[in-house]
Amino acid sequence: MTDLSISESEYRERKRALLERAEADGYDGLVLFGSLNIHYASGMYHLPTERPVALGIADERVEAVVPRLEREHAARDDFLIDGVTSYFEYPQDEPMESVAEMCDRLGIADGAIAVDSDGSPARNGYTGPALSSVVAADVGVEAYVTELRETKSDHEIELIREASVWANLGHRLLQERIEVGRRPIEVRAEVEAEAVKTMLDTLGDRYEMRSWANPMQCLFTTGDVTALPHSMDQTTRIERGDNVVTIVKPTVGGYTTELERTMFVGEASDDQRTYFEIMRESQEIAIDAIAPGVEYAAVEEAVVDYYEEQGVIEYTQHHVGHNIGLEGHERPFLDVASEGTIRPGELFTVEPGFYVPGLGGFRHSDTVAVTEDGTETLTYYPRDLERLIV
Repeated sequence: MTDLSISESEYRERKRALLERAEADGYDGLVLFGSLNIHYASGMYHLPTERPVALGIADERVEAVVPRLEREHAARDDFLIDGVTSYFEYPQDEPMESVAEMCDRLGIADGAIAVDSDGSPARNGYTGPALSSVVAADVGVEAYVTELRETKSDHEIELIREASVWANLGHRLLQERIEVGRRPIEVRAEVEAEAVKTMLDTLGDRYEMRSWANPMQCLFTTGDVTALPHSMDQTTRIERGDNVVTIVKPTVGGYTTELERTMFVGEASDDQRTYFEIMRESQEIAIDAIAPGVEYAAVEEAVVDYYEEQGVIEYTQHHVGHNIGLEGHERPFLDVASEGTIRPGELFTVEPGFYVPGLGGFRHSDTVAVTEDGTETLTYYPRDLERLIV
């Protein structure tokens, strides 16, 4: 049975890695303001608003500064936080003064401090002040966290593998509910409700929501709308002959996966079948190209070469894929401009696609883990056309 939480030992390893990078660059400690960075480093998650939340990291101690409404939550025993200080509210209090006092307690106030942003990010009306107005802060730690998140531990991969199991359920329910005349938003609401209930009934108290996002997102677009890869239109009614492009994204233990399929409402036309098979072959080319030591750029180059041969390159609108984990999009990217080589522990959404005006979009996406010897595809819903006809 998969443990749905990151262990204390893994958080301590992350702390050690962050401090080593900071100390190598001449910093005495770190302060994090980004909610995802705080989550990654300590396990603490929260709803980011105008109220600053800060995590201070030093050799001997980790502390947090939070608004009053986060105090009890931040003091949980399973977070890698040794002490919590709270201010009442913003703007009536001065959170950066509390952060400066935290740095003093940690023994890092008199040296250089690496921070991910110079104070709390500007969101929901927050206007400062900057942390550098009260202590010697130097923006630079964002790169540390981003680089650490590029490769995943065995347990992180297990969480994404567990999420991928639930993606299969969500997509099966989605395919069963798609009907002519219905709106995607209606189908989505029904499917997500049923899938979440099944998921939570099965996982029980082990499951914990770490954001306000639905534990199971099951979206799709239909018809001409599918030619717009990131369209938000969920109200166009389903018609016979439509392309349907789906995206199913469950989250388990804070980690997500991605499963996407191109389906057809009723019998597919000759053009739909031709483009579908080109798309499916391009995904197989991309997956086959992924291996440790292969350049990121080479994966997309292989797909670009194939699309040029097939005469569909003019219909492309995005790169072949991206890393995935705590966020749906993470670095590195399978992109012709990406530098570096693929490493074990990286995970990629493999989603080459193209979009034909007047006909629709063609895109499958699967989550692929890079192993020491090659790859493991974590998502496993059918890819062939005949099983994707509604």
